[in-house]
Amino acid sequence: MRYVLAIWTGKLVAFASRLLGRGGGTSLPGLIALRLCHDVDARLARKLPRGCVLITGTNGKTTTAKMVATILRRAGWRLVRNVSGANLRRGVASTLIADATLFGRPRGEFGLFEADEAAVREIVGLLAPRAVVVTNFFRDQLDRYGELDTTARRMNEAFRSALGSDAVLVLNLDDPLVQGLAEGCAAQVLGYGIEAGVGTEPFPREHNRLSSGNGGKGAPSPFHTDDAQAADTKNCPRCGADYEYSVRRFAHLGDYRCPACGYARSRPEVAAVGIDLHGTDGMDITLDLRGHALDVSVQMPGLYNVYNATAAAALCTTLGIGQEVIAEGLSSFSAAFGRVERIGFQDGKTALLLLAKNPTGFNEVIRTVSAAGERRHTLLALNDNIADGRDVSWIWDVDFERLVGTPASVVASGIRAHDMALRLKYAGFDQDSIHIEPDTRRALQVALDRAAPGETVNALLTYTALLDLRGRLEREGLAPRFWEE
Repeated sequence: MRYVLAIWTGKLVAFASRLLGRGGGTSLPGLIALRLCHDVDARLARKLPRGCVLITGTNGKTTTAKMVATILRRAGWRLVRNVSGANLRRGVASTLIADATLFGRPRGEFGLFEADEAAVREIVGLLAPRAVVVTNFFRDQLDRYGELDTTARRMNEAFRSALGSDAVLVLNLDDPLVQGLAEGCAAQVLGYGIEAGVGTEPFPREHNRLSSGNGGKGAPSPFHTDDAQAADTKNCPRCGADYEYSVRRFAHLGDYRCPACGYARSRPEVAAVGIDLHGTDGMDITLDLRGHALDVSVQMPGLYNVYNATAAAALCTTLGIGQEVIAEGLSSFSAAFGRVERIGFQDGKTALLLLAKNPTGFNEVIRTVSAAGERRHTLLALNDNIADGRDVSWIWDVDFERLVGTPASVVASGIRAHDMALRLKYAGFDQDSIHIEPDTRRALQVALDRAAPGETVNALLTYTALLDLRGRLEREGLAPRFWEE
């Protein structure tokens, strides 16, 4: 009776939340239901006919989850998914309750859950997933998570205790901390990564040599970086020596090796072996799926989204999805909420919303918009709410210098708009060219008013700044509700 009562109560709370205009009831229903029945989420998950998977990591969870969802729906699977991004345990519980009948039977057949890095330790033991995808570890909200090696160690402990030999760890081997999660685990491991150079032809591993950030091929390449200060982990977890890189994609991701003890990146079974980026419009990728080549087009820009697409393909491979369906799903994929999402306005103007919530994420977004070569009016919004992290000193690790000369104009916004403006001044922007408007909606309007008909405005926003702006655009009828796909 407590189980059924918890489900009924959770549904009632979600209904009341929607009625009061508070969204879809993404966390509160689960929070209250778990107080009535402490294992309601685990019991519901066990009844899913095809089981469930978790996707975790610092960056890329939401985009990867939506890519997987697009592929699986094309394969005919009925999904239960926390589309709102509520990725703590109570958010996953709310999702399962919303999908269930009044008597606790799931309507969907397969659970696809995004999980917060800190919460995954609890969730993995409760839901017993078929697979867990780990995208990467970057500095993010250090006041909440602590250092990266601590996060990785705790996650490894959870995997060792909760995952059996029938489960699969889908790991980004280009991240040394993520590769280390396999240590001591009974679960099977499927590694993915990037094995590509410039253009669409495979880039031989033995030729991957870093030279002034461009592989020795003239113009700077979007596939390599020598920006060593951006690395979030530099030392081997086994002996403490500094890594050596033959190729570093960004931050600490790349082809690494410890010269002291020999710990090194393993060769991935699923890899992007050819990449052709098309500015902010998308990219073409050649994937190697365990020896089978697959060409896909993805309407998402940036090298970081190559990793997301490769992760999605790797997970779907473990679930037995055919290559043709994977290619069709990735090609038909549209951006997740606020992740390179395009919002239309009058006169054909468009706002391109780009989430940038930590140094690595910001650097990659800047690299993507800079490589596009278009002088767009730009909004940069910085908040310091709890969900963002109170300490905003991390903006001094962001390579805003690379952005100088790219925007047609700049508007600094958010709760910490003046901190952002100061950082831009020291990056080399003309102080008189920086417009400060703390209100994100008014700031976006300033940028739009400066744009000509048909032009696009780039909006680079931290997490709660994105939520604020996106929510207001939704209420104006300019954007769909965030929990709908």
